[in-house]
Amino acid sequence: MPRPCHLLLLLTLAAPLLAATPADLLRTWQGIPGLEVTPQGRIYVSWYSGGPKEPSLENTVYLTHSDDRGQTFAPPTPMAGPRDGARAFDPTLWRDPRGRLWYIFNRGNKTKAVHDIYARLCAKPDAPVPVWSDEFRLGFNDAPLSFRMNKPTVLSSGEWILPVTHAAEPTFDWFAGPRQREGVGISRDKGKTWTLHGSVQAPEWALESMTVELRDKRLWMLIRTGSGFLWQSYSSDRGRTWTPATASTIANPGSRFFIRRLRSGNLLLVNHHKFTGRSHLTARLSTDDGQTWNDGLLLDERPGVSYPDGVEDAAGLIRIVYDRDRGGAGDILLASFRENDVAQGRNASGDVRLKQLINRLEKPLRSGDKKLLPPDWDPQAAGDRVLSSLTRVTAPEVKGAHDSDFAILDDRAYIVAEMNDQQAGENPAWPYIYVSLSVLNLKTNTVEKTIPFARGGQVFDNQTLPPGACFVPRIIRQGPHTLRAYFTTEAPGQRQSQMYYRDFDTTRMQFAPTIHPAKIKTSAGVFAMQPQPFYDDASAQGFTRPPKDYGLYMIDAFKRVDGQLYTVINNFAAGQNALALVHPDLETFELLGHFNEPGHRKLTESAVQRLPDGSWLAICRQEEDSKNYTFTTSADGKRWTPNESRPAVPNGTNSKPTLDRFFGLYYLGWQEATRVNGVSRSVFNVDISVDGVHWERKYRFASDKSFQYPSFREHRGGIYFTVTQGDTSESRKERILFGRLD
Repeated sequence: MPRPCHLLLLLTLAAPLLAATPADLLRTWQGIPGLEVTPQGRIYVSWYSGGPKEPSLENTVYLTHSDDRGQTFAPPTPMAGPRDGARAFDPTLWRDPRGRLWYIFNRGNKTKAVHDIYARLCAKPDAPVPVWSDEFRLGFNDAPLSFRMNKPTVLSSGEWILPVTHAAEPTFDWFAGPRQREGVGISRDKGKTWTLHGSVQAPEWALESMTVELRDKRLWMLIRTGSGFLWQSYSSDRGRTWTPATASTIANPGSRFFIRRLRSGNLLLVNHHKFTGRSHLTARLSTDDGQTWNDGLLLDERPGVSYPDGVEDAAGLIRIVYDRDRGGAGDILLASFRENDVAQGRNASGDVRLKQLINRLEKPLRSGDKKLLPPDWDPQAAGDRVLSSLTRVTAPEVKGAHDSDFAILDDRAYIVAEMNDQQAGENPAWPYIYVSLSVLNLKTNTVEKTIPFARGGQVFDNQTLPPGACFVPRIIRQGPHTLRAYFTTEAPGQRQSQMYYRDFDTTRMQFAPTIHPAKIKTSAGVFAMQPQPFYDDASAQGFTRPPKDYGLYMIDAFKRVDGQLYTVINNFAAGQNALALVHPDLETFELLGHFNEPGHRKLTESAVQRLPDGSWLAICRQEEDSKNYTFTTSADGKRWTPNESRPAVPNGTNSKPTLDRFFGLYYLGWQEATRVNGVSRSVFNVDISVDGVHWERKYRFASDKSFQYPSFREHRGGIYFTVTQGDTSESRKERILFGRLD
């Protein structure tokens, strides 16, 4: 008998994501991923973790996303956690025909024998800040145990089919064992109501089925089992009734698989092929509705790879997510390829990318654990290796260059910096300083194009810049093919400086003909991004240093935390620092909290990062006293402790620091006061840590040229950077270099 389930979708209620807790940030195992791609190319990935293992009462489901076609992913955010004794597990992602994104997961309470399927819904998954509904129950009311693992399928009739594992009696365990049955939930009203059909029995560990519609309109259900093969069942009435299950000829080690019909009409199967245990994850193709399969494309031959899920996007690119070594490395991995690659068993398209890391476990080091670096690690030698491979970015005519930033899209780095063609160095009073973008091809390591995009007095379609220097550019991806470049125009002692932005189209390799002023939001309102409102907000909170009409910049790199974007707003001239939230329009910067105390030290050019316990850490450049760096912390980003020195940085000097987080590790970069052959800013250290407290030296960059103001970015498993270099003690700022850390 069908079992009805009704749900009410409260789409008008914008439910926030769960706040990350220290337990979330220090996961000890993770796996079971899902994947979906939106029309604009945003990639969403889900998985679950929490507690010491799976299953566990602490299990929590997570979500991350990528806005650069899978090159980098945001830190994971919990979507649902333990509740009333029920764990959250087995998430999957699915975009329905209306474009809504479903985050479907299970809840199980073995003490109360309550096992249900839940979901959260996002109506506009391509929005700058996606809004998710509260979690709601799909059902099924008459099934004492029900859970699911895989995506729904839309039939040619328009009905939706959801694979469901269920049992007819209460289950005081996580699974029902041999009493489990496979069926489908069917919705005829676009997910508003569901009915459960089918009770297919297969050998023990029968679960995690998937269903495809064959060309003759029958439904073909494949079922994971512990028998060494996938089992199968058929339905001729769109899922209402099913044939008894029989063994298929598809070998399987007792693990989840993935099957989907491609746009070509062929079937794609991602499964273990010619395997030993959970090894040799392979994509295979069938042109005859699953009767035969080719040997396909090997995605990952290593042991411990499992649980594929994926989609084919509108451009025909297939993306498969899977996990590896859940309790060890805890890798969530991505494979990208096209149908022809599977057909030929090789990289025929040139688009194959395998074993790309999405996320890895961030296990904390404890007393007695081994160090992050081997005992014989030589930071100086590591730095020398990197220095020997740097590429010059600036053109030959450039005499002075400084303060670069960059974004990477596909195989190109887009590098912005302030430059001038008259003399080495830089000064905000020099009106001939302009900002420029250089396009560097990562495959050939050559600069393809250099485009100055703002200088004093330049005429744009909507306004003319006033005379003065264009200073401190920053850049971020704004859309699938658009980068947004920021800069400040200033003339000290003559007018208030103003931050602007200009958009760059990476398809046409052209800037927009217009510029636009950035805005700053303070407790008093929204203003043009100028020094005075920034100073007024700090002054209202006790800041006493005199105001300046220039020197207001975004000094730190953009930091994405729990789906939100942050940066540091700094006025170098006045000695002001504040953490700011970047609004989704990438135009408005909302001040959250100032950290300038003690004021007599004149603290500037800080860098921030969120720590494992959820608090914030900032390192600040210091212009007075010892000139060594100071540190401040905040529980909420709004109220900060007074700055103080830390033993980890014993001999710093006044230059911009960095504080980043890559692959679960913190990277702290700071300028050492030591000089090589009298050249200032010639020694720069990079230390790493798992907790932001205990640090190990990974790189020491030291030469008779300056190494200052680096910017670091993660890309495709590597860490790239730009840096200012100069030859003499006087100028220090002559060119921009680009490189990659080991």
